[in-house]
Amino acid sequence: MSQIFQLILRVSSFWFLVNFIHILLTKLLGEKYNFYLSRNGIFVKFVQLQWHTKRFNSTLSQGFVWRYSSKIALWFTCGAYFGIIAMFSSILILMYTFIYSFVKESEDSSKILTPVVPGVNLPNSQIIPYLLTLLISGIFHEYGHALAAAREGVSMYGSGLFMFLIYPAAFVDLNTEALKRCDAFQRLRIFCAGVWHNCIMMVGAYVIWTSLPFTLFFLGYTKEHAVTVTAVDPGSALFNQIYSGTKIYSVNDCPVIDKVSWGQCLWGSYDKTLLKGNCLDESIISELKSNTDCCKEGVTSPKSICFNSTAGTQCVYARRTLDQLNCTSDRDCSVGHCYRPHSKEGFLLQLVHSSSDDTALFIGDPSHLYYTIHLSDYSSKWFWSQLPNCIEMFMIYIVSLSGALAIFNAVPAFYLDGQHMLDAFLEFIIGQSGRRVSAGLISNLSFVIQLFSTVLIAVNVLNAFVSVCVMYK
Repeated sequence: MSQIFQLILRVSSFWFLVNFIHILLTKLLGEKYNFYLSRNGIFVKFVQLQWHTKRFNSTLSQGFVWRYSSKIALWFTCGAYFGIIAMFSSILILMYTFIYSFVKESEDSSKILTPVVPGVNLPNSQIIPYLLTLLISGIFHEYGHALAAAREGVSMYGSGLFMFLIYPAAFVDLNTEALKRCDAFQRLRIFCAGVWHNCIMMVGAYVIWTSLPFTLFFLGYTKEHAVTVTAVDPGSALFNQIYSGTKIYSVNDCPVIDKVSWGQCLWGSYDKTLLKGNCLDESIISELKSNTDCCKEGVTSPKSICFNSTAGTQCVYARRTLDQLNCTSDRDCSVGHCYRPHSKEGFLLQLVHSSSDDTALFIGDPSHLYYTIHLSDYSSKWFWSQLPNCIEMFMIYIVSLSGALAIFNAVPAFYLDGQHMLDAFLEFIIGQSGRRVSAGLISNLSFVIQLFSTVLIAVNVLNAFVSVCVMYK
C-alpha cells in the first residue's frame, strides 16, 4: 500500500469519526449539545473544525496601541513597502518555478515549491513539531493583521483557530465596514501586516539558529569534532552496540565532525571506488579465517564476512581484519593482496566511537543508520542532550514555514492576502499620480492580475503534488 493511499485512508477515517461523533451527539443531546457548541464558538464542518472567540477583541484596543501609535504606524509602513516588493517577487518566483519545472526534467524541478505531507515526505516523529510551528507562524501572521487594524481604528468581530484536513491555522475577523472607510495606504498597511510579521519571524528564527553555538556554550553545551548519539531506535542494527551519549568520530576513515559530515560519510559509502580494503597475506588469512565459508550463497556468519581480492575470496573475522593495513589496491601491500569487503547484504561500515569496544561494525544499507541513529552536534553533562536538536529543528521549521507563508500569502491571487494588497496598491498608486482613472478600469486590471496569479499558483501547487505522489507512490 502506497504512502499516499495510507495517508488518505487515515485522514478520511479521522474525519469520518469526527463527523460521526458530531451527528451522534446532536441526535442524543439535541439543543444542549448545539447550545454548548454555540456558546463556546465551536463549529464542526465536513473536513474542518473551527473555534471562534471574542475574548481577545479588547486586548488590542487598549492603551498599548495608542501609547505607541506613531511607532506602530512606522512599523507597519515598513511592512507595507515590504509587502509590495514581496507581492511582485512572489509572481516572479512562481513563474520561474513553473518554467524551470518544464525545462529541467528532474526531481530538482520542484525544490522551490515542495508540499510537505505528514507521514509521506515528513517523518512521523516530526509531525507534531511541524504542525505546532505551522500554527504558531499562522497566529503571528494574524496578530500582525489585528495589530495593524487596531492602529487604524478597525475593530475585530473575533478571532480563532481552525483545522482543515490535517493542517492547523488561525484567523481574525475584522470589521469590514470600518475597513472600507480607511484610505488606500491604511488598508495596505493592514493587508501587508501578516506577510511582514512572517518575514520578521523568519529573520528572528534564522538569527537564533545561526547563533546557537554561542548561546548553547553558555548553557554548558560543548561542540567537538564528533557527533553525539542522543537516541538509537530499538529496530536499529546497532541498538545494543552504541548508546545515548556515545560520540562517533568516523565512518570507514571518513571523519565525522557534525551531522552534515555524518550524512556525507554514509552516502559516500555507496561509492565503491572509495571503498578501502586491508592487506592480508597467507599467514594472516590462516589466522583470521572463519570456520564457515560465508562467501558461499546462502551462508552467513555473525562475526565474519567475505572479503574479495585479485587472488580470490576469503571468509575471515571482520573486526580483526579491519585492524590490518589499509589499501586501495595490491600496490599498497608489501606482502599479500588487498582484500575488500564483499557482501550481498549491503556495505560494510566501521564506526569509530567512544564506547568500550571503540568500533562498531555494520553490514547493510547505510541509510538504515542514517534514519535509526539520532545525533546532535553538541554534548552536555548537565542538560538534556536532545535540547539543541529541538531548538534547531524548531528554528529551521519557523524559517521555512514563515518564509513560505510570506511568499504564498503575498501572491495576488483570489482569497489570499495578496488579492487585497493588490487592490489597495493600485488605488494608492493611481491616487498618488493625480490622474483620473475609472473604477472599472482599476477593477478589470486587478481581476486580470489576480486571475493570472491564481492559475499560476494552482499549476505550481498541482505540479508539486504530482511530483510528491510519483516519488512516494
